[in-house]
Amino acid sequence: MPKVTVLLPVYNSEKYIKESIDSILAQSFTDWDMLILNEYGSSEKCTDIVKKYEKKDARIRVIQNAKCLGLAESLNLGMREATGEYIARMDADDISRKDRFQKEVDFLDCHPNVAVVGSYQHHFGVDIDWIHKPATEPAQCKCNAVFFCDLCHSTLMLRKSVFVENNLYYDNTYLAEDFELWSRVIDFGDIANISEVLGEYRVGKDNITLEKKSRLHFESGRIVAKTLKRTIGLDLSDDYSVLFDNWKNDYFEIKDKEKKKEAYRSLKNILIKIYEKNREAKFFDEAALLRSIRAKWAWARGGEPFNRMVDVVGGIDSIFRIKYPNPYINRFYYFWKENKGIKAKIKKICKKIKELF
Repeated sequence: MPKVTVLLPVYNSEKYIKESIDSILAQSFTDWDMLILNEYGSSEKCTDIVKKYEKKDARIRVIQNAKCLGLAESLNLGMREATGEYIARMDADDISRKDRFQKEVDFLDCHPNVAVVGSYQHHFGVDIDWIHKPATEPAQCKCNAVFFCDLCHSTLMLRKSVFVENNLYYDNTYLAEDFELWSRVIDFGDIANISEVLGEYRVGKDNITLEKKSRLHFESGRIVAKTLKRTIGLDLSDDYSVLFDNWKNDYFEIKDKEKKKEAYRSLKNILIKIYEKNREAKFFDEAALLRSIRAKWAWARGGEPFNRMVDVVGGIDSIFRIKYPNPYINRFYYFWKENKGIKAKIKKICKKIKELF
Protein backbone atom coordinates (compact mmCIF):
# COMPACT_ATOMS: atom_id res chain seq x y z
CA MET A 1 0.00 0.00 0.00
CA PRO A 2 1.24 3.52 -0.76
CA LYS A 3 1.95 6.06 1.95
CA VAL A 4 -0.19 8.69 0.19
CA THR A 5 -3.31 8.47 -1.97
CA VAL A 6 -4.01 11.54 -4.08
CA LEU A 7 -7.65 12.46 -4.73
CA LEU A 8 -8.13 14.43 -7.93
CA PRO A 9 -11.76 15.17 -8.94
CA VAL A 10 -12.20 16.23 -12.57
CA TYR A 11 -15.05 17.48 -14.72
CA ASN A 12 -14.48 19.03 -18.15
CA SER A 13 -10.98 19.82 -16.90
CA GLU A 14 -9.07 19.37 -20.17
CA LYS A 15 -7.65 22.91 -20.16
CA TYR A 16 -5.28 22.51 -17.20
CA ILE A 17 -5.47 18.86 -16.12
CA LYS A 18 -2.10 17.95 -17.65
CA GLU A 19 -0.29 20.61 -15.61
CA SER A 20 -2.01 19.40 -12.46
CA ILE A 21 -1.16 15.72 -12.96
CA ASP A 22 2.38 16.51 -14.15
CA SER A 23 3.01 18.39 -10.91
CA ILE A 24 2.17 15.19 -9.01
CA LEU A 25 4.35 13.05 -11.27
CA ALA A 26 7.21 15.48 -10.55
CA GLN A 27 6.96 15.06 -6.76
CA SER A 28 10.25 14.26 -5.02
CA PHE A 29 8.26 11.90 -2.76
CA THR A 30 7.25 8.94 -4.93
CA ASP A 31 5.37 6.54 -2.60
CA TRP A 32 1.90 7.57 -3.74
CA ASP A 33 -1.00 6.45 -5.88
CA MET A 34 -3.66 8.64 -7.46
CA LEU A 35 -7.40 8.25 -7.80
CA ILE A 36 -8.74 10.47 -10.59
CA LEU A 37 -12.47 10.88 -9.91
CA ASN A 38 -13.95 11.56 -13.34
CA GLU A 39 -17.47 12.96 -12.95
CA TYR A 40 -20.35 11.55 -14.98
CA GLY A 41 -20.78 13.60 -18.14
CA SER A 42 -17.21 14.90 -18.16
CA SER A 43 -16.05 15.81 -21.67
CA GLU A 44 -14.59 13.20 -23.99
CA LYS A 45 -11.39 15.21 -24.28
CA CYS A 46 -10.90 15.34 -20.50
CA THR A 47 -11.65 11.61 -20.19
CA ASP A 48 -9.16 10.75 -22.94
CA ILE A 49 -6.41 12.75 -21.21
CA VAL A 50 -6.84 11.08 -17.80
CA LYS A 51 -7.11 7.64 -19.40
CA LYS A 52 -3.77 8.20 -21.15
CA TYR A 53 -2.16 9.03 -17.80
CA GLU A 54 -3.69 5.87 -16.32
CA LYS A 55 -1.96 3.81 -19.03
CA LYS A 56 1.26 5.75 -18.63
CA ASP A 57 1.74 5.29 -14.85
CA ALA A 58 0.61 2.24 -12.84
CA ARG A 59 0.12 4.44 -9.75
CA ILE A 60 -2.79 6.26 -11.44
CA ARG A 61 -6.34 4.86 -11.49
CA VAL A 62 -9.35 6.56 -13.06
CA ILE A 63 -12.68 6.06 -11.29
CA GLN A 64 -15.52 6.84 -13.69
CA ASN A 65 -18.69 7.95 -11.90
CA ALA A 66 -21.66 5.98 -13.24
CA LYS A 67 -23.98 8.86 -12.32
CA CYS A 68 -23.55 12.52 -11.40
CA LEU A 69 -22.27 12.56 -7.82
CA GLY A 70 -21.14 16.14 -7.36
CA LEU A 71 -17.86 17.20 -5.78
CA ALA A 72 -18.64 16.19 -2.18
CA GLU A 73 -19.76 12.64 -3.00
CA SER A 74 -16.94 12.15 -5.50
CA LEU A 75 -14.46 13.02 -2.77
CA ASN A 76 -16.24 10.72 -0.31
CA LEU A 77 -15.97 7.89 -2.82
CA GLY A 78 -12.27 8.62 -3.16
CA MET A 79 -11.77 8.67 0.61
CA ARG A 80 -13.39 5.24 0.90
CA GLU A 81 -11.35 3.83 -1.99
CA ALA A 82 -8.05 5.33 -0.80
CA THR A 83 -5.49 2.82 0.49
CA GLY A 84 -2.83 5.30 1.60
CA GLU A 85 -2.13 6.19 5.21
CA TYR A 86 -2.51 9.82 4.18
CA ILE A 87 -4.83 11.41 1.61
CA ALA A 88 -3.59 14.35 -0.47
CA ARG A 89 -6.16 16.69 -2.01
CA MET A 90 -5.61 18.11 -5.45
CA ASP A 91 -7.74 20.14 -7.85
CA ALA A 92 -7.72 19.84 -11.62
CA ASP A 93 -6.51 23.37 -12.35
CA ASP A 94 -4.02 23.76 -9.50
CA ILE A 95 -0.33 22.88 -9.23
CA SER A 96 1.73 21.29 -6.44
CA ARG A 97 5.32 22.29 -5.80
CA LYS A 98 7.65 19.32 -6.22
CA ASP A 99 8.53 19.08 -2.50
CA ARG A 100 4.91 19.35 -1.27
CA PHE A 101 4.32 15.66 -0.49
CA GLN A 102 7.67 15.13 1.17
CA LYS A 103 7.23 18.06 3.53
CA GLU A 104 3.63 17.21 4.41
CA VAL A 105 4.40 13.51 4.99
CA ASP A 106 7.33 14.43 7.23
CA PHE A 107 5.08 16.82 9.17
CA LEU A 108 2.31 14.26 9.72
CA ASP A 109 4.83 11.58 10.68
CA CYS A 110 6.25 13.90 13.34
CA HIS A 111 2.87 15.20 14.61
CA PRO A 112 0.53 12.26 15.26
CA ASN A 113 -2.09 14.59 16.79
CA VAL A 114 -2.51 16.48 13.48
CA ALA A 115 -5.42 15.30 11.31
CA VAL A 116 -4.98 17.85 8.52
CA VAL A 117 -1.90 19.71 7.32
CA GLY A 118 -1.80 22.31 4.57
CA SER A 119 0.47 25.13 3.53
CA TYR A 120 0.66 28.62 2.11
CA GLN A 121 -0.58 28.90 -1.48
CA HIS A 122 0.33 31.21 -4.35
CA HIS A 123 -2.74 32.58 -6.20
CA PHE A 124 -2.05 33.34 -9.84
CA GLY A 125 -3.98 34.24 -12.99
CA VAL A 126 -4.91 37.32 -15.00
CA ASP A 127 -3.90 40.29 -12.82
CA ILE A 128 -3.66 37.94 -9.81
CA ASP A 129 -0.44 37.49 -7.85
CA TRP A 130 -0.63 37.06 -4.08
CA ILE A 131 0.06 34.47 -1.39
CA HIS A 132 -2.64 33.08 0.90
CA LYS A 133 -1.06 32.63 4.32
CA PRO A 134 -3.42 30.76 6.66
CA ALA A 135 -2.62 30.38 10.36
CA THR A 136 0.00 27.72 11.06
CA GLU A 137 -0.33 26.83 14.75
CA PRO A 138 -2.98 24.19 15.61
CA ALA A 139 -4.58 26.26 18.39
CA GLN A 140 -5.10 29.18 16.02
CA CYS A 141 -6.29 26.98 13.15
CA LYS A 142 -8.86 25.46 15.50
CA CYS A 143 -10.28 28.86 16.48
CA ASN A 144 -10.21 30.24 12.96
CA ALA A 145 -12.19 27.22 11.73
CA VAL A 146 -15.16 28.57 13.70
CA PHE A 147 -15.45 31.82 11.76
CA PHE A 148 -14.17 31.18 8.24
CA CYS A 149 -12.52 28.66 5.93
CA ASP A 150 -8.87 29.65 6.10
CA LEU A 151 -7.32 26.56 4.50
CA CYS A 152 -5.92 26.09 1.01
CA HIS A 153 -7.86 23.03 -0.10
CA SER A 154 -5.54 21.76 -2.83
CA THR A 155 -2.53 21.87 -0.49
CA LEU A 156 -4.12 19.67 2.18
CA MET A 157 -3.00 16.23 3.33
CA LEU A 158 -5.32 14.27 5.64
CA ARG A 159 -4.67 11.47 8.11
CA LYS A 160 -7.09 8.89 6.73
CA SER A 161 -7.62 6.96 9.99
CA VAL A 162 -9.02 10.05 11.77
CA PHE A 163 -11.56 10.63 9.01
CA VAL A 164 -12.69 7.03 8.58
CA GLU A 165 -12.87 6.18 12.29
CA ASN A 166 -14.92 9.30 13.07
CA ASN A 167 -17.12 9.28 9.97
CA LEU A 168 -15.68 12.57 8.78
CA TYR A 169 -16.89 12.81 5.21
CA TYR A 170 -18.00 15.73 3.07
CA ASP A 171 -21.65 16.67 3.52
CA ASN A 172 -23.25 17.15 0.10
CA THR A 173 -26.08 19.24 1.55
CA TYR A 174 -23.59 22.12 1.86
CA LEU A 175 -22.16 24.08 -1.03
CA ALA A 176 -19.27 25.00 1.28
CA GLU A 177 -18.56 21.32 1.86
CA ASP A 178 -14.91 21.98 2.73
CA PHE A 179 -15.59 24.66 5.38
CA GLU A 180 -18.31 22.50 6.94
CA LEU A 181 -16.01 19.47 7.10
CA TRP A 182 -13.09 21.33 8.71
CA SER A 183 -15.50 22.77 11.29
CA ARG A 184 -16.18 19.17 12.41
CA VAL A 185 -12.59 17.93 12.19
CA ILE A 186 -11.55 20.16 15.09
CA ASP A 187 -13.44 17.82 17.46
CA PHE A 188 -11.13 14.93 16.62
CA GLY A 189 -7.69 16.24 15.72
CA ASP A 190 -5.51 19.26 15.08
CA ILE A 191 -5.24 21.28 11.90
CA ALA A 192 -1.92 22.90 11.01
CA ASN A 193 -0.23 24.64 8.09
CA ILE A 194 3.38 24.67 6.94
CA SER A 195 4.60 28.24 6.52
CA GLU A 196 5.87 27.70 2.98
CA VAL A 197 4.25 27.96 -0.45
CA LEU A 198 3.70 24.35 -1.51
CA GLY A 199 0.83 24.92 -3.94
CA GLU A 200 -0.31 27.14 -6.79
CA TYR A 201 -3.99 28.13 -7.09
CA ARG A 202 -5.19 29.22 -10.50
CA VAL A 203 -7.74 32.03 -10.31
CA GLY A 204 -9.89 32.32 -13.43
CA LYS A 205 -13.17 33.74 -14.63
CA ASP A 206 -14.94 30.43 -14.14
CA ASN A 207 -13.76 29.72 -10.60
CA ILE A 208 -16.99 30.86 -8.94
CA THR A 209 -20.25 32.42 -10.08
CA LEU A 210 -22.07 35.28 -8.37
CA GLU A 211 -24.98 32.92 -7.65
CA LYS A 212 -22.65 30.46 -5.95
CA LYS A 213 -21.05 33.28 -3.94
CA SER A 214 -24.48 34.32 -2.72
CA ARG A 215 -25.31 30.78 -1.61
CA LEU A 216 -21.93 30.36 0.09
CA HIS A 217 -22.45 33.67 1.89
CA PHE A 218 -25.84 32.56 3.18
CA GLU A 219 -24.45 29.18 4.29
CA SER A 220 -21.38 30.46 6.10
CA GLY A 221 -23.19 31.97 9.09
CA ARG A 222 -25.20 28.79 9.61
CA ILE A 223 -22.01 26.71 9.65
CA VAL A 224 -20.58 29.09 12.27
CA ALA A 225 -23.75 28.73 14.38
CA LYS A 226 -23.64 24.93 14.12
CA THR A 227 -19.99 24.87 15.23
CA LEU A 228 -20.60 27.18 18.20
CA LYS A 229 -23.51 25.08 19.44
CA ARG A 230 -21.55 21.83 19.17
CA THR A 231 -18.29 23.04 20.68
CA ILE A 232 -19.22 25.52 23.41
CA GLY A 233 -23.00 25.14 23.70
CA LEU A 234 -23.90 28.58 22.35
CA ASP A 235 -27.21 28.47 20.49
CA LEU A 236 -27.65 31.19 17.85
CA SER A 237 -30.96 31.87 16.11
CA ASP A 238 -31.02 32.52 12.36
CA ASP A 239 -31.36 36.24 13.11
CA TYR A 240 -27.99 36.17 14.87
CA SER A 241 -26.20 33.63 12.68
CA VAL A 242 -26.44 36.06 9.74
CA LEU A 243 -24.01 38.27 11.66
CA PHE A 244 -21.37 35.69 10.72
CA ASP A 245 -22.09 35.45 6.99
CA ASN A 246 -18.61 36.00 5.65
CA TRP A 247 -18.30 35.87 1.86
CA LYS A 248 -18.88 39.63 1.74
CA ASN A 249 -19.06 42.33 4.36
CA ASP A 250 -22.77 43.05 4.84
CA TYR A 251 -22.00 45.64 7.53
CA PHE A 252 -20.56 48.03 4.94
CA GLU A 253 -23.76 47.86 2.91
CA ILE A 254 -26.04 49.10 5.70
CA LYS A 255 -26.80 52.73 4.86
CA ASP A 256 -28.97 53.62 7.85
CA LYS A 257 -26.65 54.75 10.66
CA GLU A 258 -28.84 53.45 13.48
CA LYS A 259 -29.27 50.05 11.83
CA LYS A 260 -25.52 49.83 11.31
CA LYS A 261 -24.86 50.68 14.96
CA GLU A 262 -27.36 48.04 16.04
CA ALA A 263 -25.73 45.42 13.82
CA TYR A 264 -22.32 46.17 15.34
CA ARG A 265 -23.79 46.11 18.86
CA SER A 266 -25.31 42.69 18.17
CA LEU A 267 -22.06 41.32 16.77
CA LYS A 268 -20.11 42.69 19.74
CA ASN A 269 -22.50 41.06 22.22
CA ILE A 270 -22.31 37.68 20.47
CA LEU A 271 -18.51 37.80 20.31
CA ILE A 272 -18.40 38.49 24.04
CA LYS A 273 -20.78 35.56 24.62
CA ILE A 274 -18.52 33.28 22.59
CA TYR A 275 -15.58 34.27 24.77
CA GLU A 276 -17.56 33.75 28.00
CA LYS A 277 -19.04 30.40 26.95
CA ASN A 278 -15.60 29.15 26.00
CA ARG A 279 -14.26 30.09 29.45
CA GLU A 280 -16.80 27.57 30.78
CA ALA A 281 -16.36 24.90 28.09
CA LYS A 282 -12.57 25.36 27.67
CA PHE A 283 -12.75 24.00 24.13
CA PHE A 284 -10.57 26.67 22.51
CA ASP A 285 -7.25 28.12 23.63
CA GLU A 286 -8.13 31.52 25.12
CA ALA A 287 -5.35 33.58 23.55
CA ALA A 288 -5.99 32.05 20.12
CA LEU A 289 -9.74 32.62 20.44
CA LEU A 290 -9.18 36.27 21.32
CA ARG A 291 -7.09 36.68 18.17
CA SER A 292 -9.89 35.11 16.08
CA ILE A 293 -12.54 37.29 17.74
CA ARG A 294 -10.42 40.39 17.15
CA ALA A 295 -9.98 39.37 13.49
CA LYS A 296 -13.73 38.92 13.04
CA TRP A 297 -14.45 42.32 14.61
CA ALA A 298 -11.68 44.06 12.67
CA TRP A 299 -12.99 42.54 9.42
CA ALA A 300 -16.56 43.65 10.14
CA ARG A 301 -15.72 47.04 11.63
CA GLY A 302 -12.56 48.09 9.85
CA GLY A 303 -12.29 46.09 6.63
CA GLU A 304 -9.14 44.24 7.67
CA PRO A 305 -8.29 40.90 5.99
CA PHE A 306 -10.35 38.17 7.69
CA ASN A 307 -7.29 36.15 8.65
CA ARG A 308 -5.04 38.90 10.01
CA MET A 309 -4.05 37.61 13.44
CA VAL A 310 -2.98 40.10 16.11
CA ASP A 311 -2.30 39.38 19.79
CA VAL A 312 -4.90 40.84 22.15
CA VAL A 313 -3.52 42.64 25.18
CA GLY A 314 -5.93 43.89 27.82
CA GLY A 315 -8.73 41.33 27.57
CA ILE A 316 -11.72 41.07 25.28
CA ASP A 317 -13.02 44.58 26.06
CA SER A 318 -9.88 46.08 24.53
CA ILE A 319 -10.90 44.67 21.13
CA PHE A 320 -13.93 46.92 20.95
CA ARG A 321 -12.07 50.07 22.04
CA ILE A 322 -9.95 50.11 18.87
CA LYS A 323 -10.64 53.10 16.62
CA TYR A 324 -10.47 52.09 12.98
CA PRO A 325 -9.88 54.46 10.06
CA ASN A 326 -12.57 54.75 7.41
CA PRO A 327 -13.23 51.11 6.44
CA TYR A 328 -13.06 51.84 2.72
CA ILE A 329 -9.66 53.46 3.15
CA ASN A 330 -8.58 50.56 5.35
CA ARG A 331 -9.69 47.99 2.79
CA PHE A 332 -7.89 49.88 0.04
CA TYR A 333 -4.72 49.96 2.16
CA TYR A 334 -4.68 46.17 2.55
CA PHE A 335 -5.64 45.66 -1.09
CA TRP A 336 -2.70 47.85 -2.19
CA LYS A 337 -0.33 46.17 0.25
CA GLU A 338 -1.18 42.57 -0.66
CA ASN A 339 -1.52 42.78 -4.46
CA LYS A 340 1.66 43.05 -6.50
CA GLY A 341 2.31 45.35 -9.46
CA ILE A 342 0.86 48.80 -10.20
CA LYS A 343 -0.57 47.71 -13.56
CA ALA A 344 -2.37 44.72 -12.05
CA LYS A 345 -3.75 46.85 -9.21
CA ILE A 346 -5.17 49.45 -11.58
CA LYS A 347 -6.79 46.73 -13.75
CA LYS A 348 -8.33 45.14 -10.67
CA ILE A 349 -9.71 48.50 -9.45
CA CYS A 350 -11.23 49.19 -12.89
CA LYS A 351 -12.81 45.73 -12.89
CA LYS A 352 -14.41 46.38 -9.47
CA ILE A 353 -15.75 49.75 -10.64
CA LYS A 354 -17.32 48.10 -13.71
CA GLU A 355 -18.99 45.51 -11.46
CA LEU A 356 -20.66 48.30 -9.49
CA PHE A 357 -22.24 49.96 -12.53
